[in-house]
Amino acid sequence: MPDHFHLLLKPEPAETTSLIVQRLKSRTATRVLKLLRDNQEHPWCRKMLARLVLPPSVHDESHYRAWRRRFYPFSIHSEKKRLEKLDYMHNNPVKRGLVSSPGEWLWSSWRFYFLQDASMLTMDRVE
Repeated sequence: MPDHFHLLLKPEPAETTSLIVQRLKSRTATRVLKLLRDNQEHPWCRKMLARLVLPPSVHDESHYRAWRRRFYPFSIHSEKKRLEKLDYMHNNPVKRGLVSSPGEWLWSSWRFYFLQDASMLTMDRVE
C-alpha cells in the first residue's frame, strides 16, 4: 500500500512483536531517507524528503519521520480469524482501487500463498 503496510507474523515469544516492528521501521526508514538524500537531483526525491521533515517543535534526535509512531497489533487466536485477516490484507489494494485483483499487487503475499510464487517476496508461510 502506498501509505501503510500489513504484516502477518508469528513472533516467538509473542512479546517481541513491538521489537520486530520497531526494528523493521528503523531499518527501512534509515535506508529510505539515505536514498532520498543521496538522490536529491531528482525532483521527486526532494519532494518526498520535504514531506518527511518534522516541524522544529517535534525535533528530538530526528529531523524526519518516515513512519507513524504507532502500529496496531491484532492477536489472532483461530484459523478462521487468520484466514479472514489474510483475505483482508490481500484484498486491501483492490478495495483501494490500486489494482483489479489481489495477484496484481506486486508486494502482496497473495502470489506466495496462492501461486507458490516467491519471485517478489520470499517468506515463511504463517499457518
